[in-house]
Amino acid sequence: MRIPFGTQSYRHRSLPLSAQRMVNCYLEPAPPQAKTFAAVVQSYGLRQIANVGTDYLRGGIVRNGIPYVVAGEKLYRLAANGTATPLGDIPGIGYVDMAGDEQNIMLVSRGHGWYWNGATVQPINDPDFPGAEWVETLDGYYIIGAMGSGKFYISTNRNPSDWDGLDFASAEKYPDDLVGGIVANGEVFLFGKESFEVWYNSGDADFPLERSSAGFGDVGCLSRFGLAKADNSVFFLGHDGVIYRLNGYQPQRISTDAIEQAIEDMADKTCYAMSFNEGGHKFVSFTFDTCTWVFDVATNLPHDRISFNLPNWRPLFILRAFDKWIVGDFYTNAIAELDAYEFAEFGDILRSSATSPAVSDDDHRMTHSRVKLVFEQGVGRVSGQGSDPQVMLRFSDDGGRKWSSEKWRSLGKIGQTKRQVTFNRMGQCRDRVYEFAITDPVRRTLILATTDVTVDGA
Repeated sequence: MRIPFGTQSYRHRSLPLSAQRMVNCYLEPAPPQAKTFAAVVQSYGLRQIANVGTDYLRGGIVRNGIPYVVAGEKLYRLAANGTATPLGDIPGIGYVDMAGDEQNIMLVSRGHGWYWNGATVQPINDPDFPGAEWVETLDGYYIIGAMGSGKFYISTNRNPSDWDGLDFASAEKYPDDLVGGIVANGEVFLFGKESFEVWYNSGDADFPLERSSAGFGDVGCLSRFGLAKADNSVFFLGHDGVIYRLNGYQPQRISTDAIEQAIEDMADKTCYAMSFNEGGHKFVSFTFDTCTWVFDVATNLPHDRISFNLPNWRPLFILRAFDKWIVGDFYTNAIAELDAYEFAEFGDILRSSATSPAVSDDDHRMTHSRVKLVFEQGVGRVSGQGSDPQVMLRFSDDGGRKWSSEKWRSLGKIGQTKRQVTFNRMGQCRDRVYEFAITDPVRRTLILATTDVTVDGA
């Protein structure tokens, strides 16, 4: 009997219903005629490449292929080798949102605004600047949400320092306080607390943005930066605690009951959404204080990401530059890159684990004589940790509430390409959940998992 690791990450409030979980690993379809329909592969590691300044990171952006990041109270430009050049001061301690055109970058944080014009960093001192906490650009216009209102303002084209107090608009279909916005497919999606509207550049000389007649919906956004775009779609955390993907202008639910239960139980529902790619997979992540869920754009299947000694995944931002995915650390001033051949995160342990759905036969008693895990064998390192990599297996016979002792087996040293990972005399149960985990710094591709069972009767 196959143990279907990886089919879902669905840890329900009632664990006997589902204790499934995928942590730092996900399902990848296998090629035709392979041993299995899909393999469980590990998430990419984070290989540190630089430290920026001396204080923690606050935000990042890529413009004209060059990454710019704020660390502490300064804006930096990053080179391909990780060298950081300071450009100017960005006072404060809060998260910094950024947007830019061909020449300028606008930065906002907690109502304050600055801009980089290619030569210097300057504060936005225009008296008509209303203050902002988020910023987007569309066709050269900087778009901001005025704090504490349903209004949004636009700058003079390609000039983030110049604002007219009359260049604003507000929600028309559903009057609503504005939470956040995102530009995608040549339009700006403006999310309120209970609705969204879509605006486009009509070219009108008085006010160039106009609401799309079909672009609206009655789902709002729960968190200002809980918005991301990938695969020509917008993903967002809805005001109802559901994670959605827009199909055109139609919200489609991608979160599960278990995820929505977890969001419902959160005291703080602030989250940051990001998009990135790993080995042909397009992902969108939603990071809260207590967890991170990552959705595969092709399948909508979620998995969890957890960094060492943390309840969630540690990236603050992920940027595409220099043909790499550049990652900024939430907790330090470290910059890393997503790397398929890195098996750590900023030097810390990267632990991958998967919990299976229940193996059962209508509550009949079953004897498990042997469990076999087919990994890529012989992946050990030459020396040090990982020279004899190990996999841990444990099981639960009460739906994931209590677990057996851990059982360890070798994945095979270098050259041991025929080594089998087997666990014998696994006992009796009516239903059983299995979990495996690997912490050694080696590749961890699970190709197949099986258990030899005999049904003993009711």
